[in-house]
Amino acid sequence: MNTDREKFAYLSDVIRRDATHPGIVRLAALCLELAAGDRRRALVIAHAVAGRGIRYLLDTARVGAEDVAGFTRPETADDPIDAWRRGIDDCDGSARLFAALALALGFRARMAALWAGDRLAHVYAEVDRGRGFEPVECTLARAVIGEHPRRVPKEENGKWLET
Repeated sequence: MNTDREKFAYLSDVIRRDATHPGIVRLAALCLELAAGDRRRALVIAHAVAGRGIRYLLDTARVGAEDVAGFTRPETADDPIDAWRRGIDDCDGSARLFAALALALGFRARMAALWAGDRLAHVYAEVDRGRGFEPVECTLARAVIGEHPRRVPKEENGKWLET
């Protein structure tokens, strides 16, 4: 059985390989094309692709167990756009996609986590746009680049609006 620490270590390492995958390179090129060559605007588009292009649903609700391409399903190790193609995943799928796109666009990026003791409670990305690493939340609809997941504004009902 894989531990949460092993899962996070895998996600932290795999994004570098993901960034060179032809599907990621193509998505990054499309983001850059839509942004008229402006890498900073392309990063905002990449955030929309990862955050709005993958509807949030816990893996346990979707398939009954943790599901991470290449980690829990080794046969999909070379498929970093698995969650994008499916259009549904939990926080690790959208954060992984964003981090890989950011790397492919030439930014420094990494995975980040919120822990509850030894339990991995949430995964998000971080990107360096020239001022140091900033959080990038991809599962909450109102999140913007630079806003920590815990600081994203909630809806009037006191809950976060998920993508």
